Amino acid sequence: MLARIRGAWANRSYRFVFLFLLYLGISSVGYPELRERHRPVMDALMHGTAKLEYYMLVPFTDDVSTDGTLVAFKGFSVKIIEECTGVYEALIFASAVLAFPTTWAKRGIGFAFGIPTIYAFNAIRILVLLLVGKYYPKGFEFMHLYFWQATLIVMITSVWALWIFKVVIREPPATTAG
Repeated sequence: MLARIRGAWANRSYRFVFLFLLYLGISSVGYPELRERHRPVMDALMHGTAKLEYYMLVPFTDDVSTDGTLVAFKGFSVKIIEECTGVYEALIFASAVLAFPTTWAKRGIGFAFGIPTIYAFNAIRILVLLLVGKYYPKGFEFMHLYFWQATLIVMITSVWALWIFKVVIREPPATTAG
């Protein structure tokens, strides 16, 4: 039995899956406590996300406003809650980066590139939801609950894969004989 466990651990793919699930589990269990201990940070992130949405829309319309975590666009409003900040998505991404076998420097690049990318994508998601809510309210629930949830999974996976291919396993430039 111990030999099978060692054999599985020696397999990089199995080790990645195990570590990813471990880090994801730790994040899931520890997040509620961290969230409460750092409530001002979460509140600032929710307010900042609402302000970002406002600043993304205000060049195109006067009919946008924000009040705390509420963003209103031409009579349609959304409240930015914790789940709208991209923190959950960043934790999933961070778990995958931590589990992948590479150097700490490359992991640092992954965090520096991936987390802001995930936040930016999340901001675009909220912007699209505001537009859908205003101009196609029947589609809002589908877009919010199904389309964007699936899209976020694809986005996290894509950012992670891009990090692997562009940072972790970059091919050295080909040399020309001459």
